[in-house]
Amino acid sequence: MQTTRVCSAVSVLTTVVVCLLLGSGGPEARAASNFYINVGRYDTYGELSVAEQDGVTVGKLAGEAGEVILASAPYTAYDGSGSYNAGSYYWGWMTSPVYATATPFDTLVPSWEAATPAGTWIELEVRVRSGETWTPWFSMGVWAIDTGSVARHSVNGQRSGAWEVLTDTLRGRGLALADAYQYRLTLFTEQPGVSPLVRGVSVTASDSRRHGENPGVVGTGSWGWELEVPTRSEMVYEGGGEWWCSPASLSMVMAYWAGSTSAPELDQPVPVVAAGTYDHAYRGWGNWPFNTAYASAYGLRATVSRFSSIDQAEWWIDAGIPVVASMAWDNGYGEQTLSGAPLQSSDGHLLVILGFDSSGNVIVNDPAGSDDSQVRRVYRRDEFTRAWFSGSGGIVYLVYPVGWSTPSPAS
Repeated sequence: MQTTRVCSAVSVLTTVVVCLLLGSGGPEARAASNFYINVGRYDTYGELSVAEQDGVTVGKLAGEAGEVILASAPYTAYDGSGSYNAGSYYWGWMTSPVYATATPFDTLVPSWEAATPAGTWIELEVRVRSGETWTPWFSMGVWAIDTGSVARHSVNGQRSGAWEVLTDTLRGRGLALADAYQYRLTLFTEQPGVSPLVRGVSVTASDSRRHGENPGVVGTGSWGWELEVPTRSEMVYEGGGEWWCSPASLSMVMAYWAGSTSAPELDQPVPVVAAGTYDHAYRGWGNWPFNTAYASAYGLRATVSRFSSIDQAEWWIDAGIPVVASMAWDNGYGEQTLSGAPLQSSDGHLLVILGFDSSGNVIVNDPAGSDDSQVRRVYRRDEFTRAWFSGSGGIVYLVYPVGWSTPSPAS
């Protein structure tokens, strides 16, 4: 993640978490690993209920699903700092076990799936173990889809030792690496009996120094066709422009699922999605987990992740799932070119991958097109791969309906 980015996006494959007992120091859980990328997805009753709970409860749903809500008698407090609602509220929290990673990491991006009725909100914090020492807790955002009580926001100015928060990403500076993490989830409400509901937390922890090292296998069933994702330009709205690439991409993907699942409520116009993802501290629309959280508020599965090869995108297209990817390029430099891009350059731009032509080139909906008719584009495979993996390291949004078949966790 770059602090100058216009908008953003993340990835890795959706994976299970395998719990292990590691030595005599007590239980730790191990996050699944894909090369230099470690992904933890915690959305089952078993994975959520192992957390230490205080003022919250974990309910068991159909199948293996779980949900976190406030207990019947949560704690009470008053916000005198203005960080939340500047008034009285009720709250409870849960702290995850320690999750060890198979490979060291210097970058961590969380995301969550939640419903926040009016007057409720959530906050997610993380800490990491670096050099056998734990960092303090870092806030990764205060979230609510409704801003009547709380203005959703990231938290600026967080730094401890070699670790700092850049809007939505915890980053180690210099040679700092970590080998484990925990998350802490806090639920808030202004009214007893009304609770936010959290269906899952995901964490992508990876080594930012490595990217695109898994070239994959070229040529899959996804070549020669594309998904029918509606085209929507970010450039046609007053107050929009290239700053709206993330909500515009998300709007296109949600509209695709509205048509594919006969759920018209998923079809939200670009300005509505932009209003629902705006980060009042960052003062922008490119907060990665805020965008996926917005989709999750409509009942979709939505996570920020990171891929290690372009063939992973092909597998998701094969499964009928468009992928939102984060790019960076500069057509003023030959080695950083993205031929045919509507923008001359970008430090961080999101678009939707919807297919591959018969030669493996990448078919996208690029919201920077001047109008809806100019959004669909085809980018050279080699240039696209460089702009994606050198630009963001392979960051993606993965958004799809609950129960939809996805690529194998081993992919």
